[in-house]
Amino acid sequence: MEKKITGIKIMGAVAAVAAFLIIRALPIGGMDESVKGLLAILVSAVILWITTPVPVYFTGFLIPIVAWISNVAGFSLAFSGFSGSTFWFLFAALGIAGCVRESGVARRIALFIITRGKPSYRHLLILIFLAMFILGYILPLAAARSALMLAIVAPLITLFGVHPRSNVGKSMILAVTMLGAASGWQVLTGGMPAMVLWGSLGQAGYYVSWIGWALIMVVPTALIFIAMFFVITRLFKPEVTAISGGFERVEQEMQALGPMSRIEKRTLVYLGLIVIAWLTEPWHKIGVEAVGIVGVLLYILPGAGIMDFETFIKKAVPWSLLIFVGSLMSLVAMAAGTGLGDYIGEQLVAPVYSFAVSPLTFILATWLLNTVVAGSMLLVPSLVLFVPAIIAAAIGAGVDPVLGALIYLSCFPQVLFWAGVPFFPLALGSGVIEPRDWMKAGFFYWLLWPVVHIICFYTWYPLLEMIGIL
Repeated sequence: MEKKITGIKIMGAVAAVAAFLIIRALPIGGMDESVKGLLAILVSAVILWITTPVPVYFTGFLIPIVAWISNVAGFSLAFSGFSGSTFWFLFAALGIAGCVRESGVARRIALFIITRGKPSYRHLLILIFLAMFILGYILPLAAARSALMLAIVAPLITLFGVHPRSNVGKSMILAVTMLGAASGWQVLTGGMPAMVLWGSLGQAGYYVSWIGWALIMVVPTALIFIAMFFVITRLFKPEVTAISGGFERVEQEMQALGPMSRIEKRTLVYLGLIVIAWLTEPWHKIGVEAVGIVGVLLYILPGAGIMDFETFIKKAVPWSLLIFVGSLMSLVAMAAGTGLGDYIGEQLVAPVYSFAVSPLTFILATWLLNTVVAGSMLLVPSLVLFVPAIIAAAIGAGVDPVLGALIYLSCFPQVLFWAGVPFFPLALGSGVIEPRDWMKAGFFYWLLWPVVHIICFYTWYPLLEMIGIL
């Protein structure tokens, strides 16, 4: 098996180089050399992303480097994504999430929520769903929230006296991971895809505030959470319904944390100030990226912060992810500057939306497009390249452009487990979930999102139009 995987990686590397050279040499009528060059880089990157002969993040970083070296774009354009607001907003969000994680306060909050109910299966599952929803507004990055909650929830399975791979265990792990994915679109700090989309919308001239994004997505996300609760509890009917001995073990863990430390209190205060500033952005007009940077400064401020600068750089910021997003935002700028974005929109995205003449058909077309793209492991790159075409299709169908982009982001096909990165690997790594379990729940998750958006088009979204959010 290992030799087979190595062979695929070698073939992928060779195919990527060959694709680059062939596309550059092909006489594609009417296509500018810079457009053709960027297309060659993009196709090669896609091949590398699928076959992974090198890490995904490294492939992303190759995009601006090769574009600059091959004279497709000048240095300032090729690396422009590293100086834009999206890059620095992600830096701030990652830094804040890292500081909250290192302080231990996020674990304390999650444990506090979990211990608020009765020691029964149904109450515990409701509290897990509630914790995932609430943490979506508090702790940036859905993957970090899911990893944190898994560490808390997984030991609770044994309290029911069942095997980890029981229906009790499967429902609890799916509640954390699959709903963790749903919380990734809940706010613009929900995860990397959301932040990339926010940057792409900004590049297209559509700015959306933190509170604006949150208001648009709160109802559809809540409906997904409610619907998935019923889906999961019916697909995986529990073998037992109560915890023998109650929550003593969880309460002991809570007590072991001891009184809230000065560091934790400081972390919580700063986090509260940051979230309030994000919520009130329409009034004070300070951008979310500026608020985030100030928040990071508070956490590392000598004498008043929670960690020193060196610790922050080493532990709080995942630089590979940050460089990857900077590279993708550079691709956004180059696609706009060379005209590749328009070409892809006309040749690939526009035909999918050819029948999208109303909000209903727009949702269905968007759902279909996301299914195909995400199934090919290309969701994040598509958030860079497809946004202008999605905006045009949304306007043509009578849909708000920002809402149209958010519909595309959220209609993710979790049924295709290989595309559910990093949430499916987190679930699989728990030793509780198998691919067929994920696909069973993911099938309904996949079907529910377009239904929820259709419902909201006749209920929630008109209300947002009335108050000027849409």
